Amino acid sequence: MRAPDLPVADPLWPHGAKPKASPTPPPSTPWRLFWWLATRRKALAASVWISAVFSLGLVPVMPIFLTGAVDDGITRHDWGALAAWVGALVAAGSVVAVSIVVHHRMTVWWRQDASYRAQQLTVAKVGRLGARLRAHATTGDVVSVGITDMRAIGRSIEALAPTVGCAGGIIAVAVLLFTTSVSLGLAVFIGVIAVAVLTGPLLGRLQRRYRSYREHVGAITTRSSDIVAGLRVLRGVGGEDAFNESYRRDSQDLKRAGLRIAAPGAWIDTLAAGAPLILLGAVVWQSARLAASGEITVGQMVAAYAYTAALLQPVRWLMGTAMTLMQGHVAAAKICELLNLPEPPRRTDTRPGPDTGAELADPDAGLRLKPGLTAIAAADPRSATGLFDRLAGLAPAETAFGGVPVSDMDPEELRRRVLVADHDAYLYAGTLETVLAGAVGEDRVAEAVTAACADDVVDALPDGIATDLGNQARTVSGGQRQRLRLARALAAEPEVLLLHEPTSAVDSHTESRIVERVAALRKGLTTAVASTSPLWLGRADTVAFVQDGKVAATGTHAHLMAAAPDYRALVARELT
Repeated sequence: MRAPDLPVADPLWPHGAKPKASPTPPPSTPWRLFWWLATRRKALAASVWISAVFSLGLVPVMPIFLTGAVDDGITRHDWGALAAWVGALVAAGSVVAVSIVVHHRMTVWWRQDASYRAQQLTVAKVGRLGARLRAHATTGDVVSVGITDMRAIGRSIEALAPTVGCAGGIIAVAVLLFTTSVSLGLAVFIGVIAVAVLTGPLLGRLQRRYRSYREHVGAITTRSSDIVAGLRVLRGVGGEDAFNESYRRDSQDLKRAGLRIAAPGAWIDTLAAGAPLILLGAVVWQSARLAASGEITVGQMVAAYAYTAALLQPVRWLMGTAMTLMQGHVAAAKICELLNLPEPPRRTDTRPGPDTGAELADPDAGLRLKPGLTAIAAADPRSATGLFDRLAGLAPAETAFGGVPVSDMDPEELRRRVLVADHDAYLYAGTLETVLAGAVGEDRVAEAVTAACADDVVDALPDGIATDLGNQARTVSGGQRQRLRLARALAAEPEVLLLHEPTSAVDSHTESRIVERVAALRKGLTTAVASTSPLWLGRADTVAFVQDGKVAATGTHAHLMAAAPDYRALVARELT
């Protein structure tokens, strides 16, 4: 009864397995992936289904105690037999009550284990794909998998839990009714089969419409992320209204797709609620006729009614499970699409990187980074983004680190030595100290916070650096978040730090202090800052002026202001 430790160390291995060879990768088809996720903890899955038999399967057969109480106790005036049957009913009810608690707890553990494994698999896949992910999937697709589909997988695993109990209860009732009367057993059997036959086409239609709805969810998520990412540019060129109108149209399409789900869903709900009632009426009518003719006893007639009435809940559960599993199938298909994206072959012939202090060069752009502070001044911010991606090995290029092609280096070594820090990089939940320290420890956090001029941010928090922040640290302002991101990058202390607009959201006085402190903290290390701020340009040891993705001129800020008219015009726009 111990909750599983999540996330698991390796989502590919079943719980309790001892790795002796490479694990088998997850299946590539939706139903197989769904079953694979559900059976990683086989003992837990078995416990869920066994507890379901006692918690849900016993409920429909409880009327058997009514038969004994009526026929052996009340009809014969045998109070001892009546007490025995009532005691048995209480004992069975107690078993059911305890089983329900156990079943619910284990179901939650089962659901969480499957959801975490699916999430770990997708996150690992995204990490392996890196920048190549953009060529195969949109932002909306990835976000929808991480939110919508993970929830659907969890709900589907949870819905799968009561199936064994409900099916067992239905079978037990049919058997009990057959032993009472063949006609009563046939009535229940034929009724359940009829409901399944009627539900099948409706489930198929619902699945197709839900798949269309899921496609609209991905599309509108992509649209919204594009709008947010380019909001500043859109406002600058007057395109905000056009994109708002596009989002409004996508939103209406999503609404209509959602409404189309309602019709088959409503029919299935109608069948789930109405069919058992019709079946109940047929069983009551038939059992009353049999009791009147003396073929069955009064106790058996009462039990037949109770058996069928008790089937109402299992039938509704199974219908609801069918709908939820259909949504889970669509979600698993989307996860499979992501997991099946082609990956670059893993290299086994990597080369060690150069000695500390080596030059990082991108010959395509004509940029060479040496220890010291280099400012990258680009009229188009996308040029700086692409340049940093190539320097860090996130995009294909001929970049070399001390003469060693970055494509030949071990990715872990490259990530450790070369760090790209975006101004809007994600801030995960946790204490501020943990968020800033990352994987490098907490020794350098204090000096990094000071260098980023974030001491006031820490002092203003209720528990200082021990304050627990939520995702993206939304309780602080945009400028404060940007300084925290800079502090996190500085605390990592990489050999080469590539900063993209690290002070775009702070005032000039704070920016001036940050520039001086970063230059002092990073002395002897390689730091490149993509910015057109005169404060960074003036303090840099070298300025690289980038036009059309190429370095057009290099030198000090004063030299370029005198010798490069285009550079001078760019800086002049920044000052106005």
